Amino acid sequence: MVVSEVSTRLAAAVRAARTAVRRGPLAAAPDGPLQDGVRWPTALLDPARAVVPFLGREQEIDELRTWAESAAPIRLRLVVAPAGFGKTRLAHEFGDRMGRSGWTVVPVPRGREAATVRARPEGDVLFVVDNAATRLGLGAMLDAVGRPADGRTRVLLLARVAGEWLRRLRWGSTLWTQLDRGDATQTALDLPLAAGLPDGVVLDAAVAAFAERLGVESPGAAAVRAPEPAGAARVVDLHAAAALAALDAAGTSVPANEPNPVRGLLEVAASSWAWSAREAGLDLTIDEVQDVVAAACLLGADDAASARDVLRRVVPGLPGRTGARWLLGLQGSVVGLGTSAAGHDRVGDLLVVDRLGRSVALVGSCTWGLSRKTALRVVRVARRLEVELGEQPGAAALAGELLRRAADSCGDDPRALRTMFLLKPRSLLGGTADDVDRGKQAVAVARDPVGRAEALVDLGTALKESGRLAEALDTLDDAVDAWRRLAAGDLDRYRTGLIGAIHTLSTAHWGAGLTQEALTLQLESLELCRAAPERDVSWVEPELARTLISLTVSLVETGHPQEHEARNAEVIPILRTLVARDPRQWGVSLAQTLSNRAVALTEVRPEEALPCAEEAVELTRALVLQAAQRHRPQLGFALTNLGNAYAAVGRDREAIGPLDEAVTLRRELSRENPVAHTWTLAYTLASLGAVRSRLGDLGEAIAIEREAVLLRRRLVRENPTRYRRMLAASLSNLAVTHSRSGEPEEALPLEQEAVAIRRGLAEEGQPGEEYLARSLSNLGVLFSELGRAADAVAPTREAVAQLRLLAVSDPDRFEPDLADALLNLGAALIDAGRSEEGIEPTAEAVRVRRDLARRSPDLHLPGLAAALSNMVSVHLDLETFDTAAEYAQEVVDVRRRLVDGSYAHEQDLLRALDLQARVRRAGVAGGRAVR
Repeated sequence: MVVSEVSTRLAAAVRAARTAVRRGPLAAAPDGPLQDGVRWPTALLDPARAVVPFLGREQEIDELRTWAESAAPIRLRLVVAPAGFGKTRLAHEFGDRMGRSGWTVVPVPRGREAATVRARPEGDVLFVVDNAATRLGLGAMLDAVGRPADGRTRVLLLARVAGEWLRRLRWGSTLWTQLDRGDATQTALDLPLAAGLPDGVVLDAAVAAFAERLGVESPGAAAVRAPEPAGAARVVDLHAAAALAALDAAGTSVPANEPNPVRGLLEVAASSWAWSAREAGLDLTIDEVQDVVAAACLLGADDAASARDVLRRVVPGLPGRTGARWLLGLQGSVVGLGTSAAGHDRVGDLLVVDRLGRSVALVGSCTWGLSRKTALRVVRVARRLEVELGEQPGAAALAGELLRRAADSCGDDPRALRTMFLLKPRSLLGGTADDVDRGKQAVAVARDPVGRAEALVDLGTALKESGRLAEALDTLDDAVDAWRRLAAGDLDRYRTGLIGAIHTLSTAHWGAGLTQEALTLQLESLELCRAAPERDVSWVEPELARTLISLTVSLVETGHPQEHEARNAEVIPILRTLVARDPRQWGVSLAQTLSNRAVALTEVRPEEALPCAEEAVELTRALVLQAAQRHRPQLGFALTNLGNAYAAVGRDREAIGPLDEAVTLRRELSRENPVAHTWTLAYTLASLGAVRSRLGDLGEAIAIEREAVLLRRRLVRENPTRYRRMLAASLSNLAVTHSRSGEPEEALPLEQEAVAIRRGLAEEGQPGEEYLARSLSNLGVLFSELGRAADAVAPTREAVAQLRLLAVSDPDRFEPDLADALLNLGAALIDAGRSEEGIEPTAEAVRVRRDLARRSPDLHLPGLAAALSNMVSVHLDLETFDTAAEYAQEVVDVRRRLVDGSYAHEQDLLRALDLQARVRRAGVAGGRAVR
């Protein structure tokens, strides 16, 4: 899209010329006059008109009444939910009930937040602030709320998301020292209506109410095409579907094949707007009418001047006064950013995306030469589209283009620049060059220490998300220093700002591969969270959750698994509390943390990992239903960890499904964004290859693991600090599979390279001694397979020595690896002709495996059978045939327990029976020791 104002004006002029010559007749407008309900169909959804009975939110009303009627002089509450879940209707209903109880209810207009509070009437007062996330005057308003008053004061904030704007209130206002711990808590509405209230009841009540308003007999819920999925639809979708059924009963033409009921209602509304234009004497097509209304939703048309401006931009040459009267007459509903012809915010947002998203020229017409006030409104709408309609085709691109053009009009206005960052949903990843440029402007024009500290964090975040890590680290260092200076004067007020800056710096360090530096910062952030006063617990809990989530990852990376488990156990209950307040924002964090916990438990207590991994996948699938594009990466992560959890408990067949799904998903993501998702694709390929290898699908496993190696080699060239360990893992996996395929000569150089990388990491002080030990043990096996028995002993002996030390500190995690290494050492000694020396490590491997198999038979019986088989081999070599026979019988018994119908286990049993027969004949074992 074209950005400069000159080209924007040119695009608008071309569009105006084409409009003048192509305007055709009004083809689709209805012929006769319309009833009021049909004339303004989207007004049926206006929460202020309360056409539909209030259903399903009595629990929330009771909670709000309890909150309001406490004795505290000042209290604050936030109701958070996406558009269409009933926040505004809830506030109207609550306000009506409180008004009947003697309270004065005061809606707070935009731009007059502080003035409205200063003009507070006497008595008990409830202030209602809709679209609170877009109000830059909230800090000053809350300062005014804190002044002494005659009567109780309650402030109800309604917002689509509780994000950066809410965190900012803690240091943007002096009110909080007067409030108790329970203030600024949230009521989440982005959930189905009350339990036991099915969609059918809601639809039946709504269609009856709409039919009554239209003066027709209700067709009943059976006539409504209910939106999908059942039980999880937004209230506005249910009401839109009911409105379409009622309009159809009233004789209005409604779309037959539109699956989205809000879009269907929008089509009906377009015809009514077109009819009203023709009635007003305006020769406009339906397309032009929709463009005008979309532009009015974007730019605002609250008075004659702004209405004429919209018409000049979209259909130049139209009679100004007549057109303005017509457009102002359409403004039938009061919504978040003023009045709107399209009615409900969700309807208007869809219209903006549908009309402007398909026309560069219309975008140009609507955005050249904006006043700063209008540009700021465009910023708010663009950010709203990012939050609400990120899944709609073209919505994200349109939002980005609107932000660019609004930024050109805003210039260096610090309020506008701050708004562009303040309203940005933090869950959106991938910063742009425009974000960086705006961040630099914001730092340059910041007028006070707090504003500069905030702007530095915003700029550092944009640089980090853009992949400019070196610049991000410098900028975020400055940001943390700025917040430290502020916190030195008033730690309680600025604590959350300082914690947020430290946390952002730690994530930049982690992204740059500086794990130890990230860990140090996270521990400082944790200490600041724990030192918060009791009244600030609700403010600090989100910061504590973010810190603990990052800390758990760093503890694993730096080799502190026990501390990782403790921090993980601490954060999950906190996240469940936060999810109850705001499921959309924190649901993904809970799912991710459960996945991370599954990863950690897979290493030590795999049977406990599986429930965590399964819950994570279930939660993430629900998130994907709401916003697929945004949550697909998280689903890939959860599916991979679920596959690994199945594999860790020996259920390799069940691991294939989630891993295959994860590979398919991550291939798509990698094609869309290679920088962000190449490493995740390689991670899942490595897991899938390892499982395929264990199942005996060796050709497929080699192809998968070879692809993982190639991807990780490329990543190491770009960032060796972060990806060397992952490359070593893939090299070792591929070597094992080549060995299983009878290709030890292919495997040996791969495992030697893995050993070299892992030894280098150990010499640098990086954690991961267990991985080096595994590679050394594998290397010994390969030497034996190549007939180099003498070379096999040294690496396997080194592996045993390392794993003995690790098993002392964490037996649950490292005893299985120790048993494998002991088995390989015994086998190496047997192959080297040192059977008497080989009996001791082999016997120890059997003892360890017996103990493990008692605790977890499904997981460790195969390893026990392998160790017992080697005991048979060593005793045959030593010609102690009676002992060999005892062990051979035990091998058969164990293999029989493992037979489950699979080919691999049946073959293992046949080999065990063959070994037993050889022992009975007191012959030679006829093969190398098992590894």
